[in-house]
Amino acid sequence: MESINKQLQQLHLTQIEDLLEHAPIAIGRYNILSGRINFLNRAFTILFGYTLHDLPNLAVWSQKANPTKRLISQLDQSIDDVENKITCKDGTIRYVSFSFTDFGDERFWYFYDLSEHYIKEQRLQARSDMLEMVAKSSALNKTLSVIIKQIEKEMPDALCSILLFDATNQTLNLGAAPNLPDDYNIAINGIKIGPNIGSCGTAAYLNERVIVADTATHPYWENFTELARKAGLRSCWSDPIRSANGDLLGTFAIYNSLNPTPSQHDLELINFASNLASIAIENHSAHKELERRAYNDYLTDLANRRSFFELSTRALQQAKQAKESYALLMMDVDHFKRINDIYGHDSGDQVLQILAKTSQAAIPKNAILGRIGGEEFAIFLPNSHHKQAIQVAEQLRTTLSHMAIKSQKGERIHYTVSLGVSSCQDKCNTIGELLSEADKALYKAKQTGRNKVCVFSED
Repeated sequence: MESINKQLQQLHLTQIEDLLEHAPIAIGRYNILSGRINFLNRAFTILFGYTLHDLPNLAVWSQKANPTKRLISQLDQSIDDVENKITCKDGTIRYVSFSFTDFGDERFWYFYDLSEHYIKEQRLQARSDMLEMVAKSSALNKTLSVIIKQIEKEMPDALCSILLFDATNQTLNLGAAPNLPDDYNIAINGIKIGPNIGSCGTAAYLNERVIVADTATHPYWENFTELARKAGLRSCWSDPIRSANGDLLGTFAIYNSLNPTPSQHDLELINFASNLASIAIENHSAHKELERRAYNDYLTDLANRRSFFELSTRALQQAKQAKESYALLMMDVDHFKRINDIYGHDSGDQVLQILAKTSQAAIPKNAILGRIGGEEFAIFLPNSHHKQAIQVAEQLRTTLSHMAIKSQKGERIHYTVSLGVSSCQDKCNTIGELLSEADKALYKAKQTGRNKVCVFSED
């Protein structure tokens, strides 16, 4: 009788399997007592890649498919948590929920593929995290790393990088590549763009996507094959990152994909990453520009009055703590109103711009130069005693007296400056006090002939 029951059960199982073979969801069957896997339908093989020959029992399933521990430990419970991961035969990851039914000693698994839903949710979360970091003005490297983390999560065998384009030097500089070898990142940081400069250098130069399936043989990598070999990089797809108006911002690269050419899913990933990186880079650049405008003079690009006070006050406190001498210069363009009246304000602006550039080059590197008024400039000199400050002032006055610009009509415009000097004479000063003393010395220079240097004196 028992034998007949087993035969009937087997018959029923066979009939059930015939029905389930063409079911649209992935289904498998295993023996609860032995753990032997006895059936995998066509949808299972399509979804995960495994055949019954690949997975003879639960132990091999656990080893190859590497399912979430929770999924293995709760085989007697249906699980619909999207975080359950299955490693497919080709190495890709699927996110699933599953349920089961028992038939005697046999258990049928039903797997529901939630990967697309999961990926969409993760991408939305990555985008949300990135935008939050942008809003908080987080470091660009950290923001870009959020993007890379999402792509590498969807492509576990791949490594990603984002390089930033320096338009002035025509180079690509490291933006973020958290999992690429340090030696490789150091080697490519600052590389010039151009034809046959790897995938990224070429993509930036051509301003178009570059797909290299084999870095060992592709002509774009001819000069970098050894570098790629040492880093273990076999393939590299690179996409230009463009601003909203089409300007090149950098490149996004995927290394070591399992596929020689990107699939439609891969192209979606590349577009997703490039678009997010574009938003992050553009917002970072805009924030830096706003910050620069807040602290820099719009005409000369020197520190503005607010910034000069902040920087020089900090330097003054450091000088006091180190018990070092310091000084402050005030400088004013002689007869500046006359230059504007005769030659026009454009020429007056040009005078201030050339003066700022020349002065910055002429003063000590640790000096702080700022435009604090229309044609008035201030210079804080850390670690500078009284005689040194006078020497700097005289040298600056002489240098500027030999400068000239051309007006729009081609006329040569010569100009001179007057300077006032205030220095620490065994007493503590604030920047405001030093500025007031230097201003009084400057007034004296103006009153006594201009194109000269005067030193503050309490007499």
